[in-house]
Amino acid sequence: MLKKIMTITLSTATLAAITFNAYAADSQCMPIGGTGLGNAIDETHFVAVLNGAFTAANAKVVNQEKTENGLILDMEHNFLSDKDGSLKTKDRAILTAVSGKDQAYMIEITYNVVESQGAYAGYKGKFNSFGLMKLKEGKVVVRYSGELCK
Repeated sequence: MLKKIMTITLSTATLAAITFNAYAADSQCMPIGGTGLGNAIDETHFVAVLNGAFTAANAKVVNQEKTENGLILDMEHNFLSDKDGSLKTKDRAILTAVSGKDQAYMIEITYNVVESQGAYAGYKGKFNSFGLMKLKEGKVVVRYSGELCK
């Protein structure tokens, strides 16, 4: 009886390993990350120079909501890479006021990929950034990271 249980257990473990490896082969993921320096063009449009996975981005604020501690911005971004690839995202940015600093905010953004082209064609997912924003000056510095998968 013990031999049958061990055979069944080994067979189940082997099947699970084969299934996991088949799933891993079907799923292609790529880590992304880097930093960005952004500037406001006007009250709702930003451009940024990036390093890492992307080289440039632009952003548009489509909705703004005041909160007790700052702002929530609904945004759209376009990211470009020097590898002939681009992403379009729809996002939510949470700005939290920095105490004692006029119009300075900590910023956290969750980017939701809605379109991918070129080197990123077929990749979807979410990634995040965090950083600081001087709203009055229209300046932003962020660190972004995450993983996109096909």
